[in-house]
Amino acid sequence: MVSAELAAAFPAVVLALLFVLGAAQHGIAATRAQEAARVAARSAARGDPPGQVQSLAHRVAPGAGVAVYGDGNRVQVRVTVPARGPTAWMVPSSRFVADATALREENDDGNR
Repeated sequence: MVSAELAAAFPAVVLALLFVLGAAQHGIAATRAQEAARVAARSAARGDPPGQVQSLAHRVAPGAGVAVYGDGNRVQVRVTVPARGPTAWMVPSSRFVADATALREENDDGNR
């Protein structure tokens, strides 16, 4: 009798575990996207070349899409990380998007 109850409850336990692990994976991906955006914005604000900015973002979030925008004295970076795993369908648009903005730093010659 206990075996039958365990057999009936086992799929529910596995499904709950799948959702918990998927939520953890999504939290990690969202955090990586935000950190990659922050690191890339800081790099772009220092005046680093675009290739280096993207390289730094990819170190934090491998496989991420990186877009750098600049207007005057501000630099904006948008990082897009695709949702992966068996619960990726739960994420709207199947990706995590993070934005970061930084003020451009002055060079040694006083220019921004």
